[in-house]
Amino acid sequence: MRRFLPAAGALALLVIIGAGCGKKGALRPPEPRGPTPPREVAARQIGEAIDISFVVPAPRGPRPSQQPILAELVRVAYGPGVRPPQDPDAFRRAGVIVAKLEGDPLGSGGRLAAKDASWRDLAGTGVNWTLRYAVRVRDRRGRPSPLVVAPDLVPVAPPPAPTALRAEATADGVRLSWEPPKEEGTPKYNVYRAERDQPFGDKPLQLEPVTSAEYLDSGVVLGKSYRYAVRTAVSDGAPFRESESSPEVEVRAEDRFPPAAPTGMVAVQEGQAVRLFWNPNQERDLAGYRVSRRNETGAWQRIGPDLGVEPFLLDPEVRPGDRVSYRVTAVDRAGNESPPSETVAVDVVKDTGAAPESGR
Repeated sequence: MRRFLPAAGALALLVIIGAGCGKKGALRPPEPRGPTPPREVAARQIGEAIDISFVVPAPRGPRPSQQPILAELVRVAYGPGVRPPQDPDAFRRAGVIVAKLEGDPLGSGGRLAAKDASWRDLAGTGVNWTLRYAVRVRDRRGRPSPLVVAPDLVPVAPPPAPTALRAEATADGVRLSWEPPKEEGTPKYNVYRAERDQPFGDKPLQLEPVTSAEYLDSGVVLGKSYRYAVRTAVSDGAPFRESESSPEVEVRAEDRFPPAAPTGMVAVQEGQAVRLFWNPNQERDLAGYRVSRRNETGAWQRIGPDLGVEPFLLDPEVRPGDRVSYRVTAVDRAGNESPPSETVAVDVVKDTGAAPESGR
């Protein structure tokens, strides 16, 4: 029997081919190199302006080339009466860059807003079109992040803005009032507040639009100054569609208003002490009460804690034969003190187990 043995060169080739056929594991896509996507992308209409705001993402890595330095606002527009398709490829096929924001870097974690200045160039000045916006950022090497799409926005003809906005500091907060726009129907409003040197936020103070031409902002901090503006609201929530802002007003949150005088004061002898009761005050910023006592010919003296939180007090420092009078005041957290309550008097007798009625 004849045997055929491969030549040395052919054998080496077989070994190389066999080594190349070994399994390497599942294929994996390459790691992304561009920036991470923007966050919290939101669209809104304020008067004739359309703003798209977003939070700048953090760099993907520590290298300076990975810092985001450019944001691009891309728009796809659908005419009135057209039902926008759920088309993930729409921005690639029909997207138009309508705004750019540049910064070196943009500032990771900050919130920026890009304006679409061209939407009024659409047919019919853009009213009732469906506008779909997306935002992406690019790093120093020009690498893009994924596009992040905002909820669709259908612009409306801008409504008139409120006028004559007024602000007054009260015991309950800052009370705002304004003149409604001169139009038929019942307008709704969104109220905005900012600290003195800060811009207005993206969300109004209230959860639902205000239907009256006044609003009480009870969330202020005493001693701080605030700016306010009001806008006529077309939609009840996001995406917001609003008028231009009313003229701004600035006010310092101060409480110069004392609580009401306590009422229903009662004094009853209890053993060799006098127990006092009164109706609790209803002020939300109430801090407590101060009780004063005087003997028949003496001056008023403070008794009990400097600021008692309960509407009652036991006075054990009385003696039989004394005629003592009492009154109480209420104090708020700003230190404003009410007028005194009505005065009640008690003739203290030796304890016999029965308490006499208080006199006034």
